[in-house]
Amino acid sequence: MQSTPDQQPVNYLGRKFQLRMLSMVALLGLVLVAIDRASQPSSWYWLTGPPGPTAGSATQPGPDPDPTRTPTATALVRAAVAIPAEDLAAITDDTVGLRSKEAGPYHRILARARDLPNGYLESVASDTAFPLLLQRPEQFRGTVISVAGDLRRLMRFPIRENDEGITELYEALVFTADSGTTPYRIRLTRPPEGLPTGRMITPPVPVRVVGYFFKRDQYIVEKNLRIHSAPMILAQRIERRTDGFGVTTRLGTSDTQRMNWAVTLLGVIAGGVALTLLWTWRMRSGDRRFAREGLKRATAAPDGAIEALAGIKTVDPEEFFREMSEQETDGDDSAATD
Repeated sequence: MQSTPDQQPVNYLGRKFQLRMLSMVALLGLVLVAIDRASQPSSWYWLTGPPGPTAGSATQPGPDPDPTRTPTATALVRAAVAIPAEDLAAITDDTVGLRSKEAGPYHRILARARDLPNGYLESVASDTAFPLLLQRPEQFRGTVISVAGDLRRLMRFPIRENDEGITELYEALVFTADSGTTPYRIRLTRPPEGLPTGRMITPPVPVRVVGYFFKRDQYIVEKNLRIHSAPMILAQRIERRTDGFGVTTRLGTSDTQRMNWAVTLLGVIAGGVALTLLWTWRMRSGDRRFAREGLKRATAAPDGAIEALAGIKTVDPEEFFREMSEQETDGDDSAATD
């Protein structure tokens, strides 16, 4: 009966086994990260939009009651607020810091935000969603937007020599519900009143700002030296919100855009499943190959075994049975003679 070779023990110190375990640990880590991200409500704002104020909460009105703050601003107000086209054409997105040709428009827009009545800006301000400012900055450049969020940094900012009489400047980092971990970078011409200052404001202070969207700016994060993009807003002042909500920017996605996001998400999930199946198939193929090689090694003859059989005398089976028959016949004859 043919014997089955003993199963080879698992080599836990082998490179192949260790690579397999590392792959499984990495896959488990990715799953845990995905679960953590999915548990955060802000991860789904791209699909549902950020939550608005709860029932019964009132939106804080603008600080300056002004007769021009009406649903439809007059042509005079719009003309006063509008930025000249030649200034907008000189602005370039995705640069770290200002280019030399942007210095003039930068200071002129700051001066306009400083000098205009706040009611003018309030009357034309829109609640533009954070993702739209990053995706289509050229469409919203020079428009007046309102930002309501959490103030986490407020510091004096260096000011270049200019012809607009701007002698001091402040920068605020404001995070909103739809901006996630990326802030609005807001430059202010008026010193902040009644607000804490510093590199890290804890706890964050709810604030509201109305100003001009200047560009999609880039900055270097000190922690990892990576370049990030953020909207730059040029404004006159920043004010504390007392209602806890203010004007919440909403994600202005259409049904088509949401469908595109959903299809993209399904594609990512399908790709992950396909990679997992491919990885499993490769692992199982490796196991089967390892088993075949182990069986082959277990059943293979040792070195020199074949050569040792060369000196053994072999007998033809037919000749062996013929000799056996002859011996039996001779034995019967001898018994009959006796």
